[in-house]
Amino acid sequence: MEKRKRKKGKGTVTDSNGVVRRMAWYDEWAEGEQLRRTATVIDPSTPRIERLYQAAYDFKQGRPLQTNQELSHLWDRWRLYIGLISGLQSPASRKKTAAIRNALAAMAEAPADDDEDEDEDEMPNARPPKEANVLVTNEENASSAQVPPPETNSAYTEEQRQQRREYFKEVRDTKMDRFLNDPENTVKIFFSGYYRDRGMSFSEKFCRDGPILINFFINFLLRNRVFPESERDLRKAVTVTEQAKKELPHSFVISRAIPDGFSRGCGLIFGAMTRPHVWQNPDSAASNGDEDEPDAKRQKTDDVSAWGAPEALLNAAGTDKIEVIRPDTLESMEKDALEDANINGEQDAPGWGAAPVDLPENATGQSWGDANAAWGAPENPEIWDTTPKTNPLWEPLGMTALPLTHTTGVVERSTRRVKTILPPLAAVQKKGKKSTSAKGAASTELDPEAIERELEARFVQVVLIPWHEWDVYDKADVTKPSILPASRGAAITDDTDNEHATGGDAQGGPTHNPFKDEITLLVDSATAEKLLLGVGITATWIQLARADPTVPMEADEALSNPFAPRKREGGPGEPLAPTKYWYMEEVLAVLPSFHTEMVPLPTTEDVFGTDA
Repeated sequence: MEKRKRKKGKGTVTDSNGVVRRMAWYDEWAEGEQLRRTATVIDPSTPRIERLYQAAYDFKQGRPLQTNQELSHLWDRWRLYIGLISGLQSPASRKKTAAIRNALAAMAEAPADDDEDEDEDEMPNARPPKEANVLVTNEENASSAQVPPPETNSAYTEEQRQQRREYFKEVRDTKMDRFLNDPENTVKIFFSGYYRDRGMSFSEKFCRDGPILINFFINFLLRNRVFPESERDLRKAVTVTEQAKKELPHSFVISRAIPDGFSRGCGLIFGAMTRPHVWQNPDSAASNGDEDEPDAKRQKTDDVSAWGAPEALLNAAGTDKIEVIRPDTLESMEKDALEDANINGEQDAPGWGAAPVDLPENATGQSWGDANAAWGAPENPEIWDTTPKTNPLWEPLGMTALPLTHTTGVVERSTRRVKTILPPLAAVQKKGKKSTSAKGAASTELDPEAIERELEARFVQVVLIPWHEWDVYDKADVTKPSILPASRGAAITDDTDNEHATGGDAQGGPTHNPFKDEITLLVDSATAEKLLLGVGITATWIQLARADPTVPMEADEALSNPFAPRKREGGPGEPLAPTKYWYMEEVLAVLPSFHTEMVPLPTTEDVFGTDA
């Protein structure tokens, strides 16, 4: 029997394997995009805000935004950002509105009621009508009767509500003027500062679909010549959307690739330069005066928690209603529980894995580690990850002497931009000077210069420059560069004219300036292929420094346990001279090349006060 051919529906495409699949929404839109026009020709002499409203309305017509919840949310976010709407509708309200719209459409399409409908019962879920308050009076006292006033919002007076309406209208006009006056910068802020402030930069769908959607919209404005006086600026905004289409989705690729094997390997060798985060600043205790009398305060707390609270509770509730468990009573209860559970080792009981007493003689119990036992089976190293880890540096470098020849220098936390990516140098032959040991054997393994040439030959060099601005406002993503306590070496700590240096003369070489100097980051080739020029990376940058061979390397527990107290700041050994090579640790953010901070507008609390 001949099979009937399946008709290819609208919005579908057939791939190379003959499989019919649904087209992506942006591919479906692109098919007839050049033919889309506004409903009427927009008069350039009308006010700009009216033209923007009309263009946004015509852009949405014929596009099934309501079928894609994420895309509809993105469109509402954009309209809110440029001032076309005052607020976002909650998902629950949106669903309710859609249900009402569908019900009205179904009622309009339904046939007229006939006589048979008269016998139908009422809707089972229909709500009873609300009770009405009726004021009964007569003509004589009608004028003196008190009519209940209409319900109003008691939080604000009519004058305050009018002030707020005028303020919200002013905010919308400000947002629209911001977009119409400088669309390029507005789009930059939307896909960088606004995206991060609203948490949208952490959604791969938003990062992929957002730039495509706004690219369609701005091209729609250009194609219909809605703003002929601003076409040059709108074309610059289109360029930003093209950048965002590439860089925003790729930021997830970069985030998963860094820190690379070289940086992770150096972290295993030299230890973590950033200490674990704590909830309370260690300096806050001293500033609050808690450090002077810790014993007295602790004694007071113990007294209240142990005896003061139970006595107060007894007085309030009475001894016949509540029983207070004191420390001595609790200790006695614990001893009784241990004896009843038979876990104190004083009584004879079957051990772990022994056969239960009620089993036959030939029965055996399952013990921990029994291969046939469901519980206690041997651990799978791939699942529990209990096997020792190999340092990622051993694969490209082998058993290198890097831990003996180098240590850490300056430690900086900042946001830097990728300027240049240089491929590894050609494999060079080690030409270190031969040094004769006590036994007369030639040895070049501890030559730091040879180790650095090996690094140049094996790893890609990524040149990073400081970000151009920071601390635009109090919650900015890009903050001022800082030198961490684990840093060793001379470094500038202030970007003003009165520059302050830290580190003294512990190392030779120039003083590092985190506000102006470039750094060279070493990464493996696979990671370098995923980096993009211009992107920003917020991380901790650690400089490699040549170690003093006269100072022995001492093991530090903090290398394996970040919570352990450090014997010294920095890695093992003492730095002798800084190098130009760095590695990274604790990557906090990957920013697009066009990242621009969003300075928020004043809130209602700022304008009207908290009591308004």
